Amino acid sequence: MKDQLLITRIALFLVLAIVFTGCTGGGGSSGDSAPKTADLPSVQVLPLDYDFGTVTPGNTPVPLEAKIQNSGSADLKVSDIVLSDTDNFVLDLAGGSNPCFSTSPTIGAGDNCTVAVTFIPQSDAEFGATLQINSNDGINPQIDTQLIGAAATIATIGVRINQVESDLQCPAAEVRAYVSVIDQGGYAVTGLLENNFTVSENSNPMNLTNFSFVSQITAPISVALVMDYSGSITGIPEAQSDMEEASAYFVAQSGVEDETEIIKYATVSKVVQEFTSEKNLSTAAIYETVDVGTHTSLYDAAWQAIDDTALRLKARKAVIIISDGIDDDGTGEPISDKSLSDVIDHANDEGIPLMTVGLGTVNEAVLKQMSDDTGGLYFPSPVSDNLRNIYYQLSIVLFENQYMLEYISGMGVGETADLTIEASVSQTITGDDTKEIMPCP
Repeated sequence: MKDQLLITRIALFLVLAIVFTGCTGGGGSSGDSAPKTADLPSVQVLPLDYDFGTVTPGNTPVPLEAKIQNSGSADLKVSDIVLSDTDNFVLDLAGGSNPCFSTSPTIGAGDNCTVAVTFIPQSDAEFGATLQINSNDGINPQIDTQLIGAAATIATIGVRINQVESDLQCPAAEVRAYVSVIDQGGYAVTGLLENNFTVSENSNPMNLTNFSFVSQITAPISVALVMDYSGSITGIPEAQSDMEEASAYFVAQSGVEDETEIIKYATVSKVVQEFTSEKNLSTAAIYETVDVGTHTSLYDAAWQAIDDTALRLKARKAVIIISDGIDDDGTGEPISDKSLSDVIDHANDEGIPLMTVGLGTVNEAVLKQMSDDTGGLYFPSPVSDNLRNIYYQLSIVLFENQYMLEYISGMGVGETADLTIEASVSQTITGDDTKEIMPCP
């Protein structure tokens, strides 16, 4: 009897143990795992704020691409995309690299879609607008991107003697100067005529023998694009992507006889595409993955670009350098073999202007000196979203709206001269630049 009772108790214990194990998930069965967290969408909008800058008459900035990203694990259902000011800003649902095409798109997990916003001010004033995105994100059902921009008539201009050539027929050398004129918004000032310019050598007035725009003459250009791939840029996917898209946009604007070279740099420099007029080759190189380290050999990269560009036979030349910092080996010390003064002297010896773009928080004085002292232009880009418009402005200057001025020099063999060119939009809006030249070397 006792043995039967013991057996009964053991059987009951085993039954309870099995039940208890099943309830707690013990035993490691995949069907007994704990309940999963519910899949949820998560919205992200880039950028969250954007400044179109100052727009002057006749100009329209490149549209802003706003990206709606779903970083969650379930479908993101956008219920509305609303632009608060539709008089001065225009929403394009079919804009950008991956258009949404609707005010209520459904975006899969890990996917995105884009809309574009164009700033078209209707009067001279400052404007602001909100791009509002509503969705089924339970944490952030409404995301706002703040937009600002201003419109103004031309108030100031900057003049830059980008490049000077001579026919070397001394002592009556014909000098040809390529000149850019930009307004306070960074846009090329177009439509100036011969009587809007004055030219002097050592303060002696010179009579122009020829005047034109580069878009009206056969004057193709060689441009080296120098792209920063240091860790501070590659570590921010949006910054790298915006730099590449802006560079590709620049190449797309080039003429059939223009040519570009692509140089990528960080700890070392690498020519990923030698000079070519084949836009598809340059564009492919812009997006090519390279390993050039993580630091910033800015000056060596600039030197390489000057060397390569100087060998080209095109009438006009330029180097465009983007950087988010200064020459640095990671400890605050320079990494390049060359120095800032080396680069500037080399560019001037070869007659090549350095166009510099400062991305983010940079040593602006260095980049401005590189451009100012070589006949180039400097463009600040506080955020990478501005890059596309900056490279658009550069393309307008270099591919279409440089002014070409020619005159007969009064200098003799071996003499140098201070060439000064002044441009005027009105009696009160003027600008000038001076460059040392040697018409008869």
